[in-house]
Amino acid sequence: MQSERMYAALKGLGKEARLVMLPYEAHGYRARKSLLHVLWEQEQWLDKYLLLDKEADTETTETVADENVN
Repeated sequence: MQSERMYAALKGLGKEARLVMLPYEAHGYRARKSLLHVLWEQEQWLDKYLLLDKEADTETTETVADENVN
């Protein structure tokens, strides 16, 4: 219930949000399939919000380094 309220509040503010509710699971995950899905969700989040930013930072650093050489 709290997760649903947080999701609704974020969406109401126009923020990007994703709510994933797994069937047959309560607060903790027990099924192997559920655990694997949670790990996949985490990896997707990390790739989207951390990995891509690092790639952009690397490109910016390389551009600045190239400008300093010339």
